[in-house]
Amino acid sequence: MPARYTLTEQDVIAGNDMWRRHQMNIWPLAAVMAFSWLLISAYFARTFSGLALASISAGIFAVNLALAALALWHGKRKSRRMAAATFRAAPDKGREVKVTWNAEGIEFSQRKASRRQSWREISSFAESEETFVMLGRKGMFNPIPKRAFSADDLQQIKDHLGKAGARKAKLFFY
Repeated sequence: MPARYTLTEQDVIAGNDMWRRHQMNIWPLAAVMAFSWLLISAYFARTFSGLALASISAGIFAVNLALAALALWHGKRKSRRMAAATFRAAPDKGREVKVTWNAEGIEFSQRKASRRQSWREISSFAESEETFVMLGRKGMFNPIPKRAFSADDLQQIKDHLGKAGARKAKLFFY
């Protein structure tokens, strides 16, 4: 059964947020934070001891946490801006998209373009209140507004994805 929708900038940003949260790897940031905290604390341990060293070490840890939060905030903001700019620059933005699916895959069609994707090419999916996102193996994502689907349509797509091995994505909290 076909569904029709028109993507908005907000749909693309919501899809991008879920893609970014799925791609997020916090361990490099945590490793840099821990290493810098230990290195700076070791430097101050040469001069200070006791309560003074503990206070300085706690302060360094707080600054590291603040810098990590700033890096996460900036990354989210930059990713959203890039997604919105890419959407605004697309020549077919605001045009109706027709999506059809069957047991082999899903097809997205617009006036002059069409793209077919097999279910096996989709590694996982995520959803929010308004958006359903299919996440591809090569970093691609397809945001589809839930307003385009009935509950049965959405369940059919999830069933096809499940049969092909796609799982619900684990999303980073931010």
